[in-house]
Amino acid sequence: MVEFKELIEAALGKRRLSIFFKNVNLVNVYTCEVYKSNVGILDDRICYVGEDNGFEASEVVDGKDMFLIPGLIDSHLHIESSMVTPWRFVEAVLPHGVTTAVADPHEIANVLGVEGVKTMIENSRGLNLKLYFWAPTCVPSLPGFEQSGAEITAEDVVEMLKIDGVLGLGEVMDYSGVVNLSNRIMNIVRVGLSFKVPIDGHAPMLKGRVLNAYLTTGVEADHENFTVEEVVEKARLGIWVKIRRHLAESKDFIMAVKSSGAASRLILATDDTSPDLLVERGHLDGIVRSAIENGLDPVEAIQAATIRPAQHLRLYDRGGIAPGKLADLILLKNLEKFEIVDVYSNGKLIVRNGKLIVQMAPKFFPEWARRTVKTADLKVEDFMVKAPVQRGSARVNIIEVRGFETRLREDRLPVENGFIQLLNYALAVVVERHGKTGGMAKALIDGLNIKGGAIASTVAHDSHNMVILGKSPFDMLKAWEALRRAQGGYVAVLNGEILSILELPVAGLMSEEPVEKVAEQFREFRRAERKLGLEEEAPIPLISLLTLPVIPHVRITDRGLFDVDKGELIPLIKEVNV
Repeated sequence: MVEFKELIEAALGKRRLSIFFKNVNLVNVYTCEVYKSNVGILDDRICYVGEDNGFEASEVVDGKDMFLIPGLIDSHLHIESSMVTPWRFVEAVLPHGVTTAVADPHEIANVLGVEGVKTMIENSRGLNLKLYFWAPTCVPSLPGFEQSGAEITAEDVVEMLKIDGVLGLGEVMDYSGVVNLSNRIMNIVRVGLSFKVPIDGHAPMLKGRVLNAYLTTGVEADHENFTVEEVVEKARLGIWVKIRRHLAESKDFIMAVKSSGAASRLILATDDTSPDLLVERGHLDGIVRSAIENGLDPVEAIQAATIRPAQHLRLYDRGGIAPGKLADLILLKNLEKFEIVDVYSNGKLIVRNGKLIVQMAPKFFPEWARRTVKTADLKVEDFMVKAPVQRGSARVNIIEVRGFETRLREDRLPVENGFIQLLNYALAVVVERHGKTGGMAKALIDGLNIKGGAIASTVAHDSHNMVILGKSPFDMLKAWEALRRAQGGYVAVLNGEILSILELPVAGLMSEEPVEKVAEQFREFRRAERKLGLEEEAPIPLISLLTLPVIPHVRITDRGLFDVDKGELIPLIKEVNV
């Protein structure tokens, strides 16, 4: 890092600059203006912003009236959702203008605990993107109702907050535990408050007294937003409201938030971005682009991806173009279309004409992080629903899937030879895969339209047990065998044949292959899903969300069916008749 004495000399024209940008349209995120300016860089810092052009520099960049903006800052993401490891993730997102990002590694923490978080952080060191981390707070997401590979305690959070690069508390998903004063989550929140670090939130559909109670813990931001009303209420209560891709792509939402006055509290963030989506539609830049296309002022959209997240994260040395700030800069060809040309990180050109021009040495995970699928041995009968009678009928609870939502309903189904006949329903089986209990649970699923075969995944939020969904017990067994052999990933099977497999051997969540290769394999899996009759538009396959017990309304974990609204496990079979 350059000394401020040298920066002073450079700003006064007494020292040769590293880079001098001239003839740029400066996007000023402090005053919400765009105007002609020149910008001087010394090593990794900005030292001059203004009209003076009487500087000597080792390199002069003629902006030719392009737009100069700060590097993008993503304040909430999960690297594991890209299905590649940190160094592969960095090489994928740098061309999209992201120069700072904060990842919540609670996915790998659910598999490998604090050691998994540490190896994730180590894998991110020395890269051209400044990658920071949140300390996971809710591992598992709902203690007592799911079996994860590890459990994060308050003592673990203290340990993680002392690691260089860990900025604060990751999303506090156990909002029920907060408002009901659960000792576990309250002790974790107290750690965050004692360290005086930012606390990230997770408060879907909370409102009124419950939302107020949740926010008294010091939560400063929330990314779980679905309606204008939610956004407005949270903005009025003073927190940063993080907007993901699905809202940025809604013109009705953008216009409504603009008219409400809540736009000044918006932060744009990616959260979960699958590899195919990253390759096809970009990263944080894609969300900025969508927000602009749908009516958000371009400068305000850029503020929501630069200065506001910097303030939220307390990274005051970046997020804007001003003397003393880090020289993280983007040259845009067009402001409204957000066309990225060049990207500078720490004053170094790393992306030219949209292409990464620096090479990063490979950084591999240790072998112990590749041996995490430890399920009990299974047989065909494990993928059938046994009834307590040989013949008759059974009244059963059903998970009805409609888009992102799940609803609970019931149906009466025939029993033959001691097994419930599924009729038009699919069967979901969740198998504990961390070698802890060997437990498993089953649920009948309606609404996914799977017509045959099976799919399976070890990406099953948040505890990441193995989930197998299908109509054929034989294909479900084959899918389980394939993922146990591959040590994780996604697979589709039909009539005993593997149609597609995406191997994710690092913690059963990530690959060390380039993101383009992983994206193509993931697209193949989605095509295989459609071959089985599954039609879904969600960027995350719904099989991976069936297991998340902190989103409404009913889910399935390795412990059983879980009624999210009531906060309790419920039986699959309600009654039987002979």
